[in-house]
Amino acid sequence: MMNYESDTFQDYESITIDELKEQTNNLLDRVTEEQHPLRVFMNDGKVLLLFPQDLLAPICDSNFRLILLSAMRYAMDRNTYMPIVVADYIKRHRQFLDDKFLVLATDDIRRQLEDYAEYDPNSNLWRSLLDALKAEQEERATRQARKIRLCPVCGKPLEVMSITSNRHSPGGFDVIARCQNCHSNYEWFCDKDGGVTDIKEHFFG
Repeated sequence: MMNYESDTFQDYESITIDELKEQTNNLLDRVTEEQHPLRVFMNDGKVLLLFPQDLLAPICDSNFRLILLSAMRYAMDRNTYMPIVVADYIKRHRQFLDDKFLVLATDDIRRQLEDYAEYDPNSNLWRSLLDALKAEQEERATRQARKIRLCPVCGKPLEVMSITSNRHSPGGFDVIARCQNCHSNYEWFCDKDGGVTDIKEHFFG
């Protein structure tokens, strides 16, 4: 069995936060010029990583999404170790994958389960991944719905009172908020992709 678990950054040079404070300019120059990440140990035990922005280029490239989708599609129906490697990778890093990837991946998995679940030796694996991706989509949509919006009348921040699933739009939410300053109630809709409608006054009853 192949072991894919490893500490990717364990071999990088490490310093304390106090050393970073004392040598900030020199250390940042080394990181950017040598393209060599640096681990920074905080006093509370947390570890930060300093690295040049260019090192993120591979996963920020739009083709990364296509490569990962291709790997997932290849792994479907395979009775090898690849399905669990690909599914676990996507599940572990789902918070870093863009919204478009989540939409395409969930659609692919849903079609796979609808058409070939009884023949796929890893159908439970794909169901688990689908649930994880849908949960990530819902969390992002809820986060978007909870973003502070201002009262159209007085300009004060609105306080979200409720967020409920919209029965006509799967993955979307109806948001009701109240202005504690002028005591007005408002509502808006947030779709599964993070789009938000204009605010309109809400009347209870």
